[in-house]
Amino acid sequence: MGSIQLINLATVEQNTQICADHHLIILKDNGVTSAATRPGQFVNLVIPQRPDLFLRRPFSVAKTDPEKNLLYIVYRIVGEGTQAMSELKTGTKVDLMGPLGVGWHLPESPGNSLLIGGGCGVAPLWGLAEYIADKGGRVFTVLGFQSEDKVFGEDVFKAVEADITVTTDDGSYGEAGFVCDHLEASLNQSIDRAYVCGPMPMVKTVIPKLLEKDIEGEVSLEEIMGCGFGVCLSCVTEIEQDGRIEKQRICTEGPVFSIKEVKW
Repeated sequence: MGSIQLINLATVEQNTQICADHHLIILKDNGVTSAATRPGQFVNLVIPQRPDLFLRRPFSVAKTDPEKNLLYIVYRIVGEGTQAMSELKTGTKVDLMGPLGVGWHLPESPGNSLLIGGGCGVAPLWGLAEYIADKGGRVFTVLGFQSEDKVFGEDVFKAVEADITVTTDDGSYGEAGFVCDHLEASLNQSIDRAYVCGPMPMVKTVIPKLLEKDIEGEVSLEEIMGCGFGVCLSCVTEIEQDGRIEKQRICTEGPVFSIKEVKW
């Protein structure tokens, strides 16, 4: 796990809408963008000028650019916090805590890696895809969205020459249907490892297909968090290890877990 660095003041470099319901905010910060930050970890932000929003907001790290000290976060407006976040201007200082949690396992020889994402869960796969490609691995992606106007991030995977399948629920872009309907072609590619991130209904349909093929893999779990560093116990899930079931904190022992250990 990366070290917790309290009271980092990051600067908003860019804050733009990238599709119908998602925004990309790029923050400049010397701490979180260090080499210690792993794809799959997250940060907790205080929304500036909003003292009424008492709790920090957790956001997955989409990717980092250590050379430029940049941190990329994709978020969807779902309430007052993210609405206020969408209004942050370039140059605004943001109180940031992180990196937090356990990120993706990053093998030295990734081989053929299948990245499966849905909606906002596509973003935490960006840095992972770049890492795999940089290590000489081949990236296969199956990405799910509701409709064409909500598709984002395809360019990131194209940049690493990934094999890309995009699905939309209504068939307005890419393949019609859900992610689970279009996994077979990728699963026939001698996949060495799979990574999954997205809404729970998608995750629950995808994981059994991976387990059927006995593919090693990891899943990043989404959950509402109070503190983000293991104190409040509001984000607990059941994990089975060595025949024993125990409760683990998504914010501390996760958010990334083995697909074979999570009790679905």
